Amino acid sequence: MDLFEINESNKPVLYDLLTEYYRSAEDADTPISEIDDFIAFLFGMIIDGSIEGRIAQQDGVTAGFVLWGIDREGWTFSEMLGLGTILEIGVVPAWRNKGNGRELAGYAEDAARRMGIKQMYISAYGPAQQFWLKCGYEDVGRMAKNGLPIMIKQLTD
Repeated sequence: MDLFEINESNKPVLYDLLTEYYRSAEDADTPISEIDDFIAFLFGMIIDGSIEGRIAQQDGVTAGFVLWGIDREGWTFSEMLGLGTILEIGVVPAWRNKGNGRELAGYAEDAARRMGIKQMYISAYGPAQQFWLKCGYEDVGRMAKNGLPIMIKQLTD
């Protein structure tokens, strides 16, 4: 899998990936204008360095994406200060169940580890929770502001 930093030149690819991701998941009934606004918000955070992101290609075809950041005071998505967090991860249906999701998660975890982060967390809705358990995340019995459970993984060297 090849990973590419998200920038202005691949913004349309990210837009398409995120639109499909949100339309096929828990946000299927959300008006497209709200999804567009949220995607623009995320893209702005990538460009200003508030979050990191990569687009994945497999055999020259777009296969997915991952967005992550480090939780800090005043951060929009803050749940657990000082921890890394994977905000969104999505794999195109044709590339699912082939290890690509784990590889994307691993990339974000490695990036956090290189920055000295010792724990990573996610907040996942029902169907995705099994995926995160398989990736080594554990439910800590705490709910995020969005009402979803927080799951944490210890990052080892």
